[in-house]
Amino acid sequence: MNKRNNFIDRIFENMYREMESLNSMFNNVEFPKNIEAGKPYFYGYTMEVGPDGQPVVNTFGNVDRSNKTQTISEHRDPTVDVIDGKKGNSIKIIADLPGVTKENIKVTENQGVVNITAENGDRKYNKNIPTGKKLDAEKSKANFTNGVLELEIPLRKSEDEKNIQID
Repeated sequence: MNKRNNFIDRIFENMYREMESLNSMFNNVEFPKNIEAGKPYFYGYTMEVGPDGQPVVNTFGNVDRSNKTQTISEHRDPTVDVIDGKKGNSIKIIADLPGVTKENIKVTENQGVVNITAENGDRKYNKNIPTGKKLDAEKSKANFTNGVLELEIPLRKSEDEKNIQID
């Protein structure tokens, strides 16, 4: 019984140590100072483990934190997950878009960047998702159910590959 308690204690100690190291990332979080009365304010974050094993913090909402004034945007930045697809030959993008219908959604792809826009009344979303991959957008599959957009986009095989004759 003592070995089990030590094992569990080590798990919690490691968890607390990780949380302490992440704490510095969240100490600088401030609420915008220029919020207009009656204007909606959305801000949040998701955290995941990146391919290198390091934590990645992604933000969402309508607060532009790229400048010191922290302006409120008309468009919300929705939560988005990008997942490697089946057998590594596609990617899957899952975006939360509550309050819109599929007729309100426009998805485009240009040089590996997927753009999702949607508008329905005061619900306005806009998100550019750089994938860093060559995508075959023409063979994509899309599904929108209960406010969740799921895209499955195959990776494009290099069509420009040519054999080079060696003299």
